[in-house]
Amino acid sequence: MVRKWLSFVLAAALILSLLTLPAAAASGELDEAVAVLSGLGIVSGYSDGLYHPEDGLTRAQFCKLAILAEGHGDQAALSAYRSLFSDVSALGWAAPYIALAHEEGLMTGKGDGSFGPDEAVTLDQAVTVCLRLLGYAQADVGPFWPEDYIAKAQRVGLLEGLDAQAGQELTRGQAALLLYNLLQLPNAQGKTFALGLGSAWVEDAVVLDNDAEAADGALHTAWVYANGSLNWYGQSAKIDDSLVRRRGTLLLDDTGKVMGFLPDDSICRTVTAEKATVSAITDPAGNRYSLEASTPVILDGEKTSWSAAWYDLEGREVTLYYAENGAVTLASAADARRYEGTLLAGYYEDARPNAADPSSVTLLGHTFSVADDAAGLSALSVGEMITVSLNGSGEIERAWDADEKRTTVIAVLEDAGRGSLTHVSGLSLSVEFSNTSKAKELEGCLVQVNSSGMGKASILTLSGSMGQKLDVKNRTLGSLPLADNVKIYDQVGSAPVVEVGLEDILTDTVAADQIAYAGTNESGQVDVILLSDVTGDAYAYGLYRASTAGGKRDDDSGSWKTVALENSTGTTAYCASTKTLRDDFGGLAVTAGGKVAGFQTLTKAADVPRSAFDGNDYVVLDGLRVPISDTVQVYNDDTDTWTDLAGAKGYADVLTVYYSGKPGADAKVRVVVAGE
Repeated sequence: MVRKWLSFVLAAALILSLLTLPAAAASGELDEAVAVLSGLGIVSGYSDGLYHPEDGLTRAQFCKLAILAEGHGDQAALSAYRSLFSDVSALGWAAPYIALAHEEGLMTGKGDGSFGPDEAVTLDQAVTVCLRLLGYAQADVGPFWPEDYIAKAQRVGLLEGLDAQAGQELTRGQAALLLYNLLQLPNAQGKTFALGLGSAWVEDAVVLDNDAEAADGALHTAWVYANGSLNWYGQSAKIDDSLVRRRGTLLLDDTGKVMGFLPDDSICRTVTAEKATVSAITDPAGNRYSLEASTPVILDGEKTSWSAAWYDLEGREVTLYYAENGAVTLASAADARRYEGTLLAGYYEDARPNAADPSSVTLLGHTFSVADDAAGLSALSVGEMITVSLNGSGEIERAWDADEKRTTVIAVLEDAGRGSLTHVSGLSLSVEFSNTSKAKELEGCLVQVNSSGMGKASILTLSGSMGQKLDVKNRTLGSLPLADNVKIYDQVGSAPVVEVGLEDILTDTVAADQIAYAGTNESGQVDVILLSDVTGDAYAYGLYRASTAGGKRDDDSGSWKTVALENSTGTTAYCASTKTLRDDFGGLAVTAGGKVAGFQTLTKAADVPRSAFDGNDYVVLDGLRVPISDTVQVYNDDTDTWTDLAGAKGYADVLTVYYSGKPGADAKVRVVVAGE
């Protein structure tokens, strides 16, 4: 009796100690799980096209999911019109799945002849089914249920990303994550579970398109790069759009058609090639990505090499696929569409060889090639105000008199003295500013550019926020959808803007009062957004050095202070306010005139173990994953030097982390310190 009671106590303790499962999976992980599972025909959405992950799941519904997950859906019909349980109608939709699940030993009844088909399925029950699908018998797991089964599931990785407790009723979203984990795990015999669903499979496959026309004219095929060659596959189930450009395993049915795709966790990164050289790509933010001359490149439907293709890639989106050692093993270039639909307005400055049939046109200081099928230019004359539309390669494809078609030109003012601007599309423009003093104040800011004469323009501060909130997940601003190529900038006060992506916005929504400007394209989609200090990325981060007395205020009523920010790029002193900053880590945003636009206070987390870091991507703080900024500053306090994350983790077992925002919401690691 004592021994039995002790076993119970130990089992209860095991549940309490082991079942603090990982934090809830990010929506991206759930979306991927649903995309993969629906492609395999395992899960499906409601009639409204949504999955409704928060809805509950019954035992009968999970029986069906289990049968479909093991690829036995076609066998369920053999068990139709019969029932093994008193509360399961032989004529009901669930009867075949429940009967087959019982026959295969996946799920059992309640011991009184009933099954409880409409009862909520619990984590314990679902985990037990998944372990049985993986081929684990009770002897492999242990005698105590559910604690041994939960512990086993945790050890093999079934519970990765789930926020659930033992005995908790499972939601549709949690079930999708559980089954997605199941697909990726090795079974008891060491074979990846998902591979058992197909008659054949193709590993290390990159899905380039899911609606391609094959070389033989076949439509709606999957275009795939694998084993050094390009191939087209018919699809019995279309690969989800969200999985295009991913690398993973292609599952084929017995006819050789695609029946599903399982992406792997290898790194791929899509960048815009602002500049391309024989050895690297540079993106608009100045990040450089190195490539070898022999790196395979997929360009305009053909396989070539980097050495033969790099000069054709500027302005295109390029997806880079990495090996574990960090080398790029493949580059895939999208069709040129960077400038597609871009509208510009200004004075028609020049035409070559002539205005009647120009091959090139100069507008806003930029010389544009004219597309072969361009329309409208022959009716226009040099010296008049015109509006032009560009194709994906940046060529003029249509032109109008400015009175016939108007547009607003939005650009980042780079240099007031030189008159240089970078249009939101990435084009470099050059004009003479008619209001130079105003332009000088707005260097680095997003501005409106109004042509005022041949080669001249005036600069205006942007205004017009629409008064609507930004829904990040659903890609809408109020009721308006975001354009696929939407440009988003963040700004602190009147400091220079930084370009950010939707993925840099860590909150689900952005309030209307945090959106300084929003503009739309001809289709009514939002294509430009200016945020007001939303992401925290518009600050420079580093170590404040003690403030010292600076020059006089403009009104000579006292002294300004000078604050110095030190980081890996060096030490820069800025004219600040009367605020005195002691040595500490934080962020600073500064105007083009050298005045502080804002300070960013960071929260300190001390004694963070090296094991809490997930590479360079995340660090776990109090059980929550906090992303690490791409521009994280790393400092060694013992040596008083700036280093990198690998160097800091190699130097110390525990580190100090400084982050902006709130963990579980918008937190991001900005500074990591070793030896503090």
